Amino acid sequence: MKNPIIMHINYCEQGQTLERIFKVATSIGYDGVEFRRFKDIYGLDQKAYLETIAELKDAFNLPLTFFGGPELDTVTEKAEESLEGYLKFLEIADGLHLLSTINMMTAKSVAPGIPADLYHCDDHGYAVKDDIVWERTVETCRKIADLYPHVHFAFETHMFYVHDTAKSARYLVDAIDRGNFGINLDYGNALFYKHTEPLEEAIDIAGNKLFYTHFKSYQPIGKEAGDLLPTSLADGCVNHRRYVAKLKEIGFEGPIGIEAPRPGDREHFAKEDFEYIAPIIREC
Repeated sequence: MKNPIIMHINYCEQGQTLERIFKVATSIGYDGVEFRRFKDIYGLDQKAYLETIAELKDAFNLPLTFFGGPELDTVTEKAEESLEGYLKFLEIADGLHLLSTINMMTAKSVAPGIPADLYHCDDHGYAVKDDIVWERTVETCRKIADLYPHVHFAFETHMFYVHDTAKSARYLVDAIDRGNFGINLDYGNALFYKHTEPLEEAIDIAGNKLFYTHFKSYQPIGKEAGDLLPTSLADGCVNHRRYVAKLKEIGFEGPIGIEAPRPGDREHFAKEDFEYIAPIIREC
């Protein structure tokens, strides 16, 4: 498999500078970094933030830059303002040749009266989607797709959003019906659901719309679906060797992003997780 291995920025959100992030990623051997599309902790505005990333990308010869949140708001009264900001980000990043794959999140949907926590994921997201918001989301994403046909946009399967599972993300992608909109399968998030697709089924559902994957894992510490302790890729209850084998089976050659949802020395975890998963990916 010739899958680029992407370091999620959450390995380096403990006060590291942008330069340090590039140094960590390239010294370990990552092919790219998934940044936030904007993060104000660096004391830079949107343009300066992206320009700095572009300069460092060239300086460190890092092949790929991906971008994720903040989410695109298609739900509240700030939806129009959110789209304007999103398009501005895309315009600047595209001009700096930074765009390849976007990890996208939109249409957050929370059921009133039910705790919006990791013990009630099944009650939110697609389960309580609003048809008006759904249509607005579809039309907004079509507009983005048509403006940036050379960019891959991948909905992360993430709790509390209408694209929370592989099945719901596929519904949304099919409704948008654009070749550059697909799915980022984050199966670690599926562990918080009482009812979700098994790993192999989730991959099959994504099918030819699987643009990107996130690898992370948890260890059960109780009987409830939310009783999970974040851990390394090797130690959790997702078998990533089997995950990679299934990706090979369907011919997936896209990027694989790995994450560190746990506290502690995340720079060490970035190396530890890479050294575990890179040989598995590259031996296939």
